[in-house]
Parts: sequence; C-alpha cells; structure tokens
Amino acid sequence: MINKSLKYIGVLLLAYTLNACNEQRMSSSSETTTPVWLSEVGKRDIRELTTTTGTAKAAKTVEVKSETNGKYELMINPKTKRPYKLGDIVEEGAVIIKLNNKEHENTVSLPTKKMQVDIAKKEWEGQKAVFEKGGATEKDVLNAESSYIQAQSALESAYTDLAKLTIKAPFKGAIVNLPYFTPNVEIASGETMVGLMDYSHMYMEIALPENTIDKVKVGQKVLVTNYNIKSDTLSGLVTQLSPAINEDTRTYTGFITINNPELKLRPGMFAKGEIITLQKDSVIVIPKDIVNSRRGGNRIVYTIEQNRAMEKIITTGISDDRFIEVESGLNQGDKIVVKGYEFLRNRGKVKIMK
Repeated sequence: MINKSLKYIGVLLLAYTLNACNEQRMSSSSETTTPVWLSEVGKRDIRELTTTTGTAKAAKTVEVKSETNGKYELMINPKTKRPYKLGDIVEEGAVIIKLNNKEHENTVSLPTKKMQVDIAKKEWEGQKAVFEKGGATEKDVLNAESSYIQAQSALESAYTDLAKLTIKAPFKGAIVNLPYFTPNVEIASGETMVGLMDYSHMYMEIALPENTIDKVKVGQKVLVTNYNIKSDTLSGLVTQLSPAINEDTRTYTGFITINNPELKLRPGMFAKGEIITLQKDSVIVIPKDIVNSRRGGNRIVYTIEQNRAMEKIITTGISDDRFIEVESGLNQGDKIVVKGYEFLRNRGKVKIMK
C-alpha cells in the first residue's frame, strides 16, 4: 500500500516538473527580441549655441547729392567699358557723374589762382633774400608770407568749388541707387545723384531672451547664415549688448558685425546668427536624440551585455542641435544603441543588427 502511494506521488512530481519546464520554455520563446543598431562612443568638439535672427544691414551707406547746378553726364565704368549702372562696384574716389558748367568753372578761375600762388611765393622768397641783406624789414617779409598763405587758401577753395562738379564715390562700394537723368539735362543743386553701400562688412541688430544674459558676451564669435546661402557660413562677432531688459518683450538688444568679403549676404536679407557661448574640444559626445529621461531626473542610454539591453545612467553637459556632451557614465569606445532604443526596456532581449 505504501509502495503504491510513493509511486503515485512520484508520478505527480514528475508531471509537475515537466509542466514547469514546458511553461519556462514557452515563456522564454515568447519573449520579444528587439533589433538594435550600435555605434561606438567617440570624441569631438562641441559648441553651445544661442540662436538669434535679424536683418543684415550695410556697414556703410550714403546718398550723394549735387552741391551745384550743371548739365548731367554719366561717366564710363573703366571695368565694364560701359556707363555706370546699378550694382556696379566702384572704387573710392571714382568719378561717377560730371556736372558740366562752364560759367562755374570761369567764376572759379583755377588758372588765375595757380598763377597768384606762384607770384606770391616768389615775392615771399624775394623779400626773405632782401631781408637777409638788410634791404627789407621783417614786416615786409611777414606781409609777403601772408599774401602767399592767402593765395594758397584761395587755390584750395577753387579746387573745392570745382570738385562740386564731379560726383565721386566716398568709399568703395556698390551702386544701389542711380536716378535716371537724360544726358545734358540741367541738374539743380541738392538733387540725389547716386546711392552707395559697402556691404563687405555688415551689422545686425538682434533681440535676445533675458535667460541668455549671463551667457552671451561681447566678443563672442557668431555663425551667420541665410536660407539663400545655406552652404556658406559667414563669420561674425558680438560687438554691443544692452544691459536693460525690455519689459514688454522680455528681451535685450545687441549688435552683431558680419564679415561678408564675397558679398554673398545682401543688405536687407533676413539672417540667422548662432552665437558660440561655450565651446569644448575633444570631449565624449553622443547623438542628442538617443538620451532618455527617467523619473528623478536620471538620463539614460542603452548598452548591450549578452544580448540584453542594459540601462546606463549618464551625466550630460553642453549640447548643440545634434549632439550632447557626456560628462560621466560612458567611456570612449563603448558601444551604445543608436537605433531601436525607442522600444527597449532594461534587460530586454535584443538582436544586434550592426
């Protein structure tokens, strides 16, 4: 009787054991395996940027007006061998327009002024020679010198008056305004003749949010782009910052200067400026979008051990639009999940694809 009972108990235990093993195998086979792609942790330079926008303006701009009347004559551009036109680059001092006025030239009488200077100079030198021999007084010499100075002054005034008949470029720049006048038409004094801009150097007024006031500093470098010149990044510099916050917008004003040597950025264009507020060289960085946040403020990424996803708590530093610095928690050469991380859980089973 006892033997039968023992045999019955043994059969029950064996059946239970077989059933448990079968359930474990079924549970193991039903666990989801997530495909993941890995990348090796490396080092690179990273910059923390503060982004702002504004309208780019030329550093120098001027409208030259006529200072006297005369008949209009548009000059020939020596570079193109054609009359000056909008968009032409002119050198400093280049004559763009002439106003022909013979009456004005005769009134100025430049040849007479030159002759009077020569006469006054010779008279002064003659008086000095006579004075040395005792034939003239010191007063005679001083009067002769005064006459020479007055003659020089009159000549300079004559040159200034004649210069009013020529419209010159006060600096190297592009013609941005050139009102049309019929050749030989009489131009009155005070007419706008030409507008010039030098936009090889530009500036941009910006408005920055108040939470950046401790980060943005005068002298910081700026990366400047425009949607029309995406492939080219221009260099700039923060030159001025207001200490006052606008109560309505909660922003403060600043100015950025922009180097534009190839004239790719045009006056009036809308531009984006990325101010480099902090830069670190050769630090551990990872893609910004693979970092997950957990309750309690922990930030994690996934590594793989024995085909299992393992959470790694990391401490992060500065970031840009793509990467984030890892201050602790990872080492150079570690392999982390960069694709498929969205579906992972700690110790979840994975299949490495790459």
